[in-house]
Amino acid sequence: MWARECLRVAKLILIIIIGLAPLFLWVGHIYALRMTNRSITLSTATPSAVASHDFQFTLGSTTDVGSIVFEYCNNSPLFDVPCNPAPAGLSLSGAVLSQQTGNTGFVIDNIDSTASKLIISRVPSVGLAVPSNYNFDNIINPSGGDETSYVRISTYTSTQGTGPLIDYGAVAFSTTTNFEVGAFVPPYLNICVGVTVAGDCSNMAGDSLDLGILSNQATRFATSQFAASTNSNTGCAVYSLGTTMTSGNNVIPGMFNQANQTGVSEFGINLRANNKPIVGQDPSGAGTSIPTANFNTPNSFSFVPGSQLSDSSTATDYNRMTVSYIVNVNGSQPAGVYSTTLTYLASAEF
Repeated sequence: MWARECLRVAKLILIIIIGLAPLFLWVGHIYALRMTNRSITLSTATPSAVASHDFQFTLGSTTDVGSIVFEYCNNSPLFDVPCNPAPAGLSLSGAVLSQQTGNTGFVIDNIDSTASKLIISRVPSVGLAVPSNYNFDNIINPSGGDETSYVRISTYTSTQGTGPLIDYGAVAFSTTTNFEVGAFVPPYLNICVGVTVAGDCSNMAGDSLDLGILSNQATRFATSQFAASTNSNTGCAVYSLGTTMTSGNNVIPGMFNQANQTGVSEFGINLRANNKPIVGQDPSGAGTSIPTANFNTPNSFSFVPGSQLSDSSTATDYNRMTVSYIVNVNGSQPAGVYSTTLTYLASAEF
């Protein structure tokens, strides 16, 4: 049985002069026989950065588990292919197991772990076929950009990660410094973000949005765009991560399903064509993605960190979404340069 999950992101930076900068977070292709719902999420995909690697999976059996091995390879996720040395620049020596859920009670086995292999162990006990999560902090990412690394995950009854394996699977991730996002072989998940983007992500243009000088007399607004596609049978979702606009400790509150109100401090977005103010476009393209409820009503704006912006329930061609940003301030809003960093994240399950 094949199962895969993909995550890709692009970062949009809004400052009062809103900037656009790239950031990727990719949870890549997954190959496994028995583990299900596998994924890896990196806190940052920057090469050589200190990062958290967060693993999620569900065991397929209930055999006693005494250890779990996370082996990093630079050549293949397949267990019947010899694992090449760890990707250049990767360092696991300072890894800390900061969180675990599901099958718990593990600690890092510093004796049996190696430069390319993390082993966590516990007193052998029955494995539970429930979603399990293991977050490792203080890992140094591989130093290469635009390179894919694989992590083979396996469980053992022994506490040293030796003997017959019980469950196994693999995940993959990529470190990258590029703004462009793409996967060109099945399974795939593509997303592009820019001030303007082509409907098929063939090009992007623009790297800044100027909201100008804020006052209580007028609403300031601007737009950016994103487009996404996938061949996952369950479709894909796009999320917006980040905070509302701030200047030091001063905050412009986020909106929630509210109409534009000039003279009221507020910040919000939606994905529709609006006439109050006149800004934005309706979604376009041949795909199946649509805006989610909080962003799908003209002249109604919301901003809640972590919100899902769009969704498709099946494989989808590209849909181009136009994100409209509006910001207002009241007469007593403290002076300052207000900014926010938004990360657009796309996910699909295979």
